[in-house]
Order: sequence, then structure tokens, then C-alpha cells
Amino acid sequence: MGALAAAIKRFNPGTNSRRVGPIGLEFALSELHMVQMATTGESSIHVNAWASVPYDIPREELLSTPKRMRELVQRVLNANPFAGRLVVSVLPSSETRIQSLSYQLREGQPDSDAILALLAERLDGELTDYVIDYIPVRTETRTEDRLAIVAIARLETVVAYLEVLHKCGLIAASLEIGPAAIRRLVSAIGGKDVHENVVAINFGSQSSYLSVISGSRLIFDQQIRFGENELLQEIVAALDISVDAAHELVSKASFDPVAAASRESLPGLDINISETLLEIVKPSIVRMVEEINRALIYTTSQTRGQAVNRIYLLGSIARWRGMEGLLNSLVKLPVETIPNPLQTFNRQGTPDKIISEQAKPELALATGLALRGMLDHV
Repeated sequence: MGALAAAIKRFNPGTNSRRVGPIGLEFALSELHMVQMATTGESSIHVNAWASVPYDIPREELLSTPKRMRELVQRVLNANPFAGRLVVSVLPSSETRIQSLSYQLREGQPDSDAILALLAERLDGELTDYVIDYIPVRTETRTEDRLAIVAIARLETVVAYLEVLHKCGLIAASLEIGPAAIRRLVSAIGGKDVHENVVAINFGSQSSYLSVISGSRLIFDQQIRFGENELLQEIVAALDISVDAAHELVSKASFDPVAAASRESLPGLDINISETLLEIVKPSIVRMVEEINRALIYTTSQTRGQAVNRIYLLGSIARWRGMEGLLNSLVKLPVETIPNPLQTFNRQGTPDKIISEQAKPELALATGLALRGMLDHV
């Protein structure tokens, strides 16, 4: 702990001078995402540096090849004005199991003891074989049952990942749970004086995560078996085409039913393709909306009747044009792709053309990681 504390002190030399946060680092499925925030004096948080670099080999191969990993990371660090080498990261989703856990406390019993006692009965092997982290879910209802979002990973997997970061010349300040980073970002977007109930849906290739954030509190998180690959395979099967061809069709379509019904010629879009693809994927989207509706009901029960204000989309399917409109038509709530995280924290008076034109919502998780320790309300 002494070495880490000394490194943090060197990294952030004082509260009255320019303060630079850790680098939020995510090895996403196909890209390396890195974001770093900074403040100057009493000014608001702004982006210090960011990068989003595609891999030239599959992620699993990259993570198992330290030399190529180091080359990639060092190339990114050298090409961008990142300060220091302190990082906050998250394990690849395939290496972490995240679940909601309901438990009860005996008088005087710490939450951690109760959670570990339950997990000892449910996990294969000994608890010492795992690294376990949790986020208490604080509700406004009185009940004996408590809830926590629990992340579970094999100890050997965590050690191997930390070793990879070390070989890349990085100092790991912490490993986080993805939903905690998303909660921090959503809270920062809303501001500490704004209290909203927000559903954030992080779409992945195989599965997705549905989180409910109330103000700065995470009150619900659930993994759902729904991802981009499922929709692509439905298109492949229905049209008897390749996955690459399905991707190409998706890029030419809008899934907004209003846009499809208007039959207006929109730049870069094909209305006929849009209608066809919408008909193919809509049944699966409707099944996913059932999960959203259950989360909405749960949120109302846990917030004394307060409704959800909006739904944020992030991840792979969030890039499908018109998906906000489709979901809006099904859940009857404002639905939008999460605000560009870099534009949100762009320094006032210094417009950044690169940020406004190139930054992508996929950087949401890395931005949430980069905000660790930079906010006083979450």
C-alpha cells in the first residue's frame, strides 16, 4: 500500500494545482479504450486525453501475448498526452460473473460476511479461489432483505490480468465492477444537483447489462441473455446471407418505425431494407423490452413510486441507427444513446473538433472508470 500511496501522491501533486485523474482503461471486444480526466483549481472536470484503437488480432490472443499488448499500450501512450501510468480498469466481461444477490443480516453481522457465507454455498471450490467484490444496493423501502451487486472472478484470472497491466508499464490503482463505472458516468452527466432515475442498457455481443441508477445510487443490475450477435444471426438465417453481409445491411438501415413508415429517403439509408430488418429483429427486441419493463416495475417499488425518467443506450446495438426510436415506441419513455462522454466533459471555451466528430459512445465505460476519485458525490 505504501508504494501505491506514494505513486498516487506523485501522480496528483496537490489539490491547488492541476489535478489529473487515473487512466480509465478497457480492453473491449475489438478496441482498446483509454480516457483520462483532469481539473485545474476549482474548474469543472474536463478530458485530458483519450484514445480508441482497434486491435489487429483477436482480443483473447492479444491478452495472452504480453509483448504485443505492451507495444499497443505504449504506442497509445506515446501518441496521446496521457499523464502518468496509473490506471483504473475492468476485467473483460467474459472473465467476470456479475449477479444480484439477496441476503439477510444477523444482528451485528457485516454485509461482507453475509454475502461470503451465501457465496460459499453456491460457488465451486473454496472462496480463496475467487476475487469477490460487491456494491450494496440501497433502497428507500424497509425490508429485512438486502440486495447487492456482486462481481466474481477467478483469482488466477485476476492475477494474470494484473500481470498483463504490469508488463505494459502500467500501475493498477484498482479493478472495478463495470456497473459501478456506468453509475458514476450517469451520475456525472446528470450532475449532483439533479436526481433522476435512469435505466442504462450496455449492449454486448453475447449478453447485455441492464442497470438502474437513482441519483448516484445503483439500485438494480442484471445480465440479460441478449446481444448483437443474436440479432445478426436472425438476419443471417432469415435472408440466407453471411454475417458480413448482415452488418452491411444494418449500416444501411434505420430501426426507427416512424422513419420506416414515412418512407422518406434519408441520406445513407434504404427504407426497404429498414422495413425488412425491422420485421426480422422486432420479436427479439420485444422480448428484451419485457426485461426492461420488469426493471421499471422494480424501480418504482424501491423508490417510493418514483418513475424512471429516461433510458440510456450504450455498447454495440446502441450504434444501430434508429434503435432509440424503436425502444421508445415500445416502452413509452425517452430513450437515447448515452451522451457522448467526451463531449459531456469537453472544456468550455475550447471546442475540440476531434472530440465532437470522432468520439464514440463505446467510450462510456472507460470514461466512468476515469472518473473514479474525480467526483465528490459518487
